[in-house]
Amino acid sequence: MIGVGATETVGGVGLTLLSLERYREAGVLTFRLVGRRGLSFDFPSPELFITITAGDDVPTRRLWMMSGGGGGNGQELIFRYAYAFAPPIPQGATEAVIEVSKIEWARYGRNERKGSSVDVGPWRFTVKP
Repeated sequence: MIGVGATETVGGVGLTLLSLERYREAGVLTFRLVGRRGLSFDFPSPELFITITAGDDVPTRRLWMMSGGGGGNGQELIFRYAYAFAPPIPQGATEAVIEVSKIEWARYGRNERKGSSVDVGPWRFTVKP
């Protein structure tokens, strides 16, 4: 596990890459995101659009959200999300660039997803594995 703890702010939205975990078959990224709650209890949830490059010419890594959660107070919501990805970053890589191109905020109801807003990045993190 590589503790990163780096925050990038784009358009007033701060996104923190907490860690990068490296395994033989895959990797895991953990993020922290603070969002505004608004005046409603019906708050949107974020979806991060992530790309990972590591100098190995792998154009696309498959990503899936492993876990997520939120909490906070009446003013803000604090989210923590873990995303797994494969193939993993190669053992000989000297750096990995994790980029979040946008964050879509959506509300989920019965059999539907309603887009609320989009924060456009990129938020870019460079990690030395």
